Amino acid sequence: MPSFWSQKSPKCLYFYFSGMMTKHKKCFIVGAALIIITNIIAVYVVKLTQDSQSFCPYGWIGFQNKCYYFSKEEGDWNSSKYNCSTQHADLTIIDNTEEMNFLRRYKCSSDHWIGLKMAKNRTGQWVDGAIFTKSFGMRGSEGCAYLSDDGAATARCYTERKWICRKKIH
Repeated sequence: MPSFWSQKSPKCLYFYFSGMMTKHKKCFIVGAALIIITNIIAVYVVKLTQDSQSFCPYGWIGFQNKCYYFSKEEGDWNSSKYNCSTQHADLTIIDNTEEMNFLRRYKCSSDHWIGLKMAKNRTGQWVDGAIFTKSFGMRGSEGCAYLSDDGAATARCYTERKWICRKKIH
């Protein structure tokens, strides 16, 4: 034990400074250090939990317990859908306004295919089989949906565009 520490009681060490014992006991310092360490560990655990909730493969972006891939390449709607499936994902489905805003924010200025096909009678079906509930506006009268700077629209399915894939975090 260094010469500036002295054990006066079985539970605490006293610190000597310039030959005089300070009023602060080492047990107070150790207690404070334990509280600080506990807080640091708690913050780390919370951050680790948040990170694990948003863990996505490299090049994907996490949002609302899902991972999104914004392609740099272009393809028609069917090849875009196929490219997503090779990554165990689907062309993105848009469940709510927050998700729509997130997608529009991250897609930059390019149009991107989404996982919605429209019928001539203006009903639509998502790639997972769910019916399009028209929770957001859709411009155009073509067969395949894409996301533009102005929101969702339709185009001919053979048009080449970038695409957005989505998969749930497991």
